[in-house]
Amino acid sequence: MTVLIVGGDKVDSFTRTLESAGFHSFRHWNGRKAGDHHQAIPRDTQLIVLVVDQVNHGMAAKVRGEAYALGLPIIYSPRSRARLDQQLSRLRTHALAA
Repeated sequence: MTVLIVGGDKVDSFTRTLESAGFHSFRHWNGRKAGDHHQAIPRDTQLIVLVVDQVNHGMAAKVRGEAYALGLPIIYSPRSRARLDQQLSRLRTHALAA
């Protein structure tokens, strides 16, 4: 399952947390390049992690809207491995309840 991480420069700690949750393929947009705002979310994406304190509002709105249109789950997390783990737990709990 491929995860798109949007925001931040160094996402190694996020990828380690996501690997421990069962994800093994990652793409990363730091959101700073002008071209990042024009990219489409790759078709094989299963989950989006939006690093909220590392992207601007325009990029966040673009990703959120596209994720909603594609029916993709999105996790909003500050640059904190503990918060990402907490959000992954919520996602798993929500997925089990559905």
